[in-house]
Amino acid sequence: MCEVNWLLLLEYIKVILSWPPMAVLIAGLVIWRFRTPISDFLNRSVEANIFGQAIKAVPPREQQQKTARASEDPIAKAAEEQIDESAKPAQALQLPPELANDPQAAIAVAWVQNNPATTVIEYRRLLFSYNAERLFNSIFGTQIWLLNFLASRPDNPANLTQLAPFHEVHQKLSGTTNYQIGDYVNFLVSFGVIVVGGSPEEPTYRISDYGLRFLSYIKANYPAGWNSRAL
Repeated sequence: MCEVNWLLLLEYIKVILSWPPMAVLIAGLVIWRFRTPISDFLNRSVEANIFGQAIKAVPPREQQQKTARASEDPIAKAAEEQIDESAKPAQALQLPPELANDPQAAIAVAWVQNNPATTVIEYRRLLFSYNAERLFNSIFGTQIWLLNFLASRPDNPANLTQLAPFHEVHQKLSGTTNYQIGDYVNFLVSFGVIVVGGSPEEPTYRISDYGLRFLSYIKANYPAGWNSRAL
């Protein structure tokens, strides 16, 4: 049977009961006993001064009141309502078959519904560009010269005699007389770039606002070749 070394046992007890181990034990017991309040403390905004760090605990009731006041903020509430209203058209929208499989279609259509004026402006701009390109691909170079001539005198309409030189150059360059001056000028009338005035016996022609925009468009987009088309 072994003997107990009481002196060694006493030294172990002294070490166990010394301050550092006891401090750890007491801290552990305190944390376990008050774990719920401590957890609530750490989950909230805090302010105090420990080793130069500012920490402060906001009372739970005050924090709840702040949250309630924030939710009652009229600006925040209005913003939330606007977001909800913007989302409604996309959610309730019934898309046609050709858009049904497009993941962005509902968002795009909802944007159009919420921005009608901007959509119309962009639509008109694109439609004008499309029609201007279509005309530029069909018009003769001499007809562009004719438009530029009318643009130089917007308040002074010209008659067919004054427009005839452009038609004569066209006939000379094309080598044919089949395209008569009436059809030559009426092509421009049909596209809305010139307007007819005067009388049926003596018509006059002036460039329209659309014609001025067309000239500005081709000069801006084709600076090196807007007036060098064939014929």
